[in-house]
Amino acid sequence: MKNPDQYSGIFWILLGGTVTASSFFYGVGSFSAPGPGFITFLAGAALTLLSLLLFISSTRSKKGGESLRSLWEGRQTRKAFYILGLLVAYMFLVTPLGFLLSTFFLLILLFRVQAKYSFGKVIFLSAACTLVSLVIFDVWLGVQLPRGLLGYVLY
Repeated sequence: MKNPDQYSGIFWILLGGTVTASSFFYGVGSFSAPGPGFITFLAGAALTLLSLLLFISSTRSKKGGESLRSLWEGRQTRKAFYILGLLVAYMFLVTPLGFLLSTFFLLILLFRVQAKYSFGKVIFLSAACTLVSLVIFDVWLGVQLPRGLLGYVLY
């Protein structure tokens, strides 16, 4: 295999097949009465199908010989690792700080990574996105979000 897409296609085929097979342990159900594993079954099947298409197209492709190093040339890997670090920090801070504070600060930092907005616009967009998601999930859908520090004051 000379094309790196073939390796990634095989990896995603295996992962999609594993997700699809493991969804049967939860019960897939049917379209009229879906079980707990229905969404994971559909997601795993879609991942497997798309990965199979990637593998086939990369096998048929005439171009080859690209190294893994050439795939990363010119990419902004620092930003990717910064965003990954922010998401890991968010995962640990969302419970103690609460949904409102941690999401607001996460969005501020994420908007500052790529967007060339002014700081006032970043604050406004972060607050708007946080409040809209709070209304959708907490008020409309009734999802229990972590309350954190401001939980007893605001809720």
